[in-house]
Amino acid sequence: MTAVSTPPATSPSTPPASSTPATPLLNGQVIGITYHAIAAVRDRLLAGSGLTFHQSVALKAVSDGFDRAGAVGHLTAKLKISGSAALVLLDEIADAGLVEGARPSLTDRGDSVQRAFADAVAETAERLYGDLPQADREIAARALAHVTTRANAELDGR
Repeated sequence: MTAVSTPPATSPSTPPASSTPATPLLNGQVIGITYHAIAAVRDRLLAGSGLTFHQSVALKAVSDGFDRAGAVGHLTAKLKISGSAALVLLDEIADAGLVEGARPSLTDRGDSVQRAFADAVAETAERLYGDLPQADREIAARALAHVTTRANAELDGR
């Protein structure tokens, strides 16, 4: 008698074996995992400056020419923090000697810190996704912009 070969049993909870893993769809988990990986790299870059991420965003806002009120509006929108928390950030970077004046501007030290961080971010970004095709980067940027708009609408109660 000849032995008959039967395929291995699978259960509904066991996915079929595949030689090629499926590419996951864009979802919150994929975005979150990516965010945390990039944030860890960013935090390593910031470690030498002594700044937190939020303080670095405040420094960039001043570097971009926002006055105090404009910087507060920018920080509350981008970081999802209160106006009082944004003011604290601006005070912290002033106390650290990075910005000065009623209409804040970068000090020489602040300019040096901002330039060093921006250069490090640009170099890191090139290593992380610089070789991805431009079309893929454009598609990802559009998708993430739509998700951000929808998330902001959720936060606004719309």
